[in-house]
Amino acid sequence: MLLSNMDFITENILLIITFVGSAILLAFPSLSKSKNSGLSPAEVVIQVNDKDAQLVDVRTPNEYSKGSLAGAINIPAADLVSRMETLDKNRPVILVTQNGRRAQQELKQFKSKGFSDVYVLEGGLVAWQAAKLPLTGLEINRRSNKKKKA
Repeated sequence: MLLSNMDFITENILLIITFVGSAILLAFPSLSKSKNSGLSPAEVVIQVNDKDAQLVDVRTPNEYSKGSLAGAINIPAADLVSRMETLDKNRPVILVTQNGRRAQQELKQFKSKGFSDVYVLEGGLVAWQAAKLPLTGLEINRRSNKKKKA
């Protein structure tokens, strides 16, 4: 009987390793996320409040003027390398785009320049708005000013 159990183990070692690995990832979901991956809108709020994260909106100035996260600075992707030095390498950086897809290249640029805590807002502003979180911006302020005058 003992020999047949050993045969089973040796013949199915890959299956066993896969099972154990999956069990570990299920038990500890934080292990399955890479250190510098995307953050949900709620996780962004926590990073900003608890770790004073820097919000960097990499959209064009025209896109940025239509609304962004409160406290975000606009550094368009084209200007990122030249303006990266204005940011604090000791604080987390969260990259903001319209839908979260454009930020992967920018994330690599930050990593190559020595920034260790760099994240992307998963889903970008689309996810932020879907979570019913506020935006600030010139167009939004113009709308509220019109309401005050009326």
